[in-house]
Amino acid sequence: MLAIGPFMVPVDRLAAVLAVVVFLALYGIGTRRTGSTAANVASLAVIVGIVAARAAYVAAHFSSFRADISAIFAIWQGGFAPWAGIIAAAVTLMLLLRRTPSLVPALTSLAIAAALWAGTAHFNTNGTPTPLPTGLVAHDLAGKAVRLDSLRGKPFVINLWATWCGPCQREMPMLVQAAKERPDVPVLFLDQGEDTRTIQAFLADKMLKPANVLLDPKMDSGRALGAAALPTTIFVASDGTIRTRHLGEISRAALDAGMDDLREFTR
Repeated sequence: MLAIGPFMVPVDRLAAVLAVVVFLALYGIGTRRTGSTAANVASLAVIVGIVAARAAYVAAHFSSFRADISAIFAIWQGGFAPWAGIIAAAVTLMLLLRRTPSLVPALTSLAIAAALWAGTAHFNTNGTPTPLPTGLVAHDLAGKAVRLDSLRGKPFVINLWATWCGPCQREMPMLVQAAKERPDVPVLFLDQGEDTRTIQAFLADKMLKPANVLLDPKMDSGRALGAAALPTTIFVASDGTIRTRHLGEISRAALDAGMDDLREFTR
């Protein structure tokens, strides 16, 4: 994640936006003398690339989307196959700009943007794993203390949420269902800053019965985990390291992918 003023932006999504901006800017410079038709081709290539990247991601994770087809259109959750989009954009440029002087600068601009994205993605995914902070203590709805250190030795997921958080409300039913279907990777619903009565009223109103609901009333654990926004979903491997963090509303596909990664890491 990257801080921009008071906001935290996932690096992968920021990299994708920057890549598109760089492509359009370089394309505009390289084809400045070709007229508006060439500019329209660049915009079309971006649109085709985004659609193709999303379609490829959905196809690769269709088992996760099958239960809720409408989630395919929830693009704000993330979930794209960038190389599929880059290839689709390149094909679009070659088809529409063939035999024109704009083709070479167009493909060059796309290659530079793709290299920028690939470098950022490599940097973002190949850092040193972050150890789960020690000594984190939460409480269950009955008031019993739960030490997160007791879960070391097996993979688990921490979802930081609150009842007032809109994205948290939207993703909660899916998370509860996924937790029931995949008990091998427990999901801890770690509420931030609220009391038992507020949480119980929310769950009753939404007719949700998640296991492992925990309270972090002073948000000490949330701060220790580095969560700057809600919801945040954290994937913890069996060796006690944080493999990945997902800032914002998470899709079932991203959740399944994170859980699968934890299981593969455990083997």
